[in-house]
Amino acid sequence: MAVTLVVASGLAGTAWLVAADGDAPARPAVDADVAAQYDSIDGVAANRTTVIERNGTVAGETTYAVRLRPGTGERRLVLRSGPHRYDRRVSNGSVRWLYDADEGTAIVIPDGGVPEQTVRGERTERLFARLNASAGDESARPPVEPLPVVPESGGAGSVPARTDLGVSYAGTEAVDGRPAHVLRITPREGVDVDYEQTLWLDAERFFPLRQRTAWTDDGERTVLTTTYADVRFDPGLSDDAFEPAAPENATVRHLETPETRTFRRVDDLRAATNVSVPAPDLPPSYALTYATATEGRVSGVSLRYANETSWIGVAKYDYTYRNRNDGERVRIGDRNGTLVRGTTHSLSWQCDAYRYTVRGRGVPPSLLVEVGRSVGCPADR
Repeated sequence: MAVTLVVASGLAGTAWLVAADGDAPARPAVDADVAAQYDSIDGVAANRTTVIERNGTVAGETTYAVRLRPGTGERRLVLRSGPHRYDRRVSNGSVRWLYDADEGTAIVIPDGGVPEQTVRGERTERLFARLNASAGDESARPPVEPLPVVPESGGAGSVPARTDLGVSYAGTEAVDGRPAHVLRITPREGVDVDYEQTLWLDAERFFPLRQRTAWTDDGERTVLTTTYADVRFDPGLSDDAFEPAAPENATVRHLETPETRTFRRVDDLRAATNVSVPAPDLPPSYALTYATATEGRVSGVSLRYANETSWIGVAKYDYTYRNRNDGERVRIGDRNGTLVRGTTHSLSWQCDAYRYTVRGRGVPPSLLVEVGRSVGCPADR
């Protein structure tokens, strides 16, 4: 889907409309296929900095040297500064390699699924299409699809289309010397949603040079900003840059893709697994949507609950690792847990051989803590 309007020329790859009300920035009329321009990027080399602010205070700042090919899932991230569990993350699109220099260990895992990078071009094109849509029937306009909050270093998942959000054009700005279109995604008039996202998209290749996402949850205002500096497009990256290779003295663990079975009832799950199933206490509005049993090098069970506006998941796996150092410490019985806030909150803690995780979207973190404490650390097998 190409977004095309013919008007006076401006920045490379774009053209401009005259503002209708005098002061507001003109909407951009893009004379290029946005998705094709993004997908044509053979590679990106840059330094990427992510800053997390909570209630106006910087809670964390991490910088990676990044090499990636947007359409393939190939990426290499080397930690430059800031707290993080892994010093290097490398994926060749099918295998992911995570290296922890402090412990001298590397984890190699299958990297299946569709990388979020591969759909960003289409998602960005739909944002421009939304800008250029007529002011007619709202339901006929393309949906607004924010870009993922978490960078492609891991854990993002896809972001669903939102009918409660709109997109507006805020002109152009330079990001580290590169001209960029500024798009703002905010709640539509009359919609009570505390969420906003601002994108600074490279004026020629439509790569997100900066992305700022802000939301308030459980009384806490969180702002996550990711900025790319020293950006070079098509730098001639070799395939070797995305081939995982552990240092000779590293301890390497290979995690195979486990077998997962899905059940509609908890009783059916209990009958099909030797792992004891957690029994969380949840508000009465939540109903079980599905349960799973996983067997392999990593084995465990999970439960997924939902109501009309949110979901909560409870999982238990026989896979242990260090607590993340970018979260909040929470006591679960006599154990230390880690609460990480985001658009999807996550609470994890260790019980002997099992790792427990409670995740939720559309719920306050305090509810996840209550659910986690209701699960606790039972005598497990």
